Amino acid sequence: MVECRVNLDKRLVAMLKTTSSLLALLAAAVACAATSFTWPQLPEGTLPDTEVSTNVALRVDNLKMKRFGLSLEATCCVSNEVLVAIGCDADGNGDLSFEEADLAFGSDCGERYLADYRTQTIVINPGSSLVIDKKDFNPNWNLAKIIKRGLGEVGEEITETIENVTFSITIR
Repeated sequence: MVECRVNLDKRLVAMLKTTSSLLALLAAAVACAATSFTWPQLPEGTLPDTEVSTNVALRVDNLKMKRFGLSLEATCCVSNEVLVAIGCDADGNGDLSFEEADLAFGSDCGERYLADYRTQTIVINPGSSLVIDKKDFNPNWNLAKIIKRGLGEVGEEITETIENVTFSITIR
């Protein structure tokens, strides 16, 4: 649930006499609280057991961000893998290498996992969503890499959600 807080004085309320104006203001405030973006799907490999990958730039305002989330919906089976790796492109070549990745989230052979390379831990079956709070989000993370390999149509859909600092509307 998103909480919105904005202080309005009596003069501004007098200007916003209609209910529709207040509702429009509330809708605009809620719309600014969180943003979602669905990443484009990767093309299918041209040969069996082919790997396809791409990099997606992360644009996160760490000062305003409260929570960062990824949701992965895919047809996961024993013959394919899909993963999202997050990290800092230290060498600036636009390609997130294994050594640059801090987290990997996905499914391999039909089993979902979350690998944290910083702590060398792996969580099996963490669910289809990854949520990173501000305190755990590295402001240097600037790149995500999507990798799809194996047989079968994965049909992956990856959605990024950034929840910004919350606020509320108060009418006096």
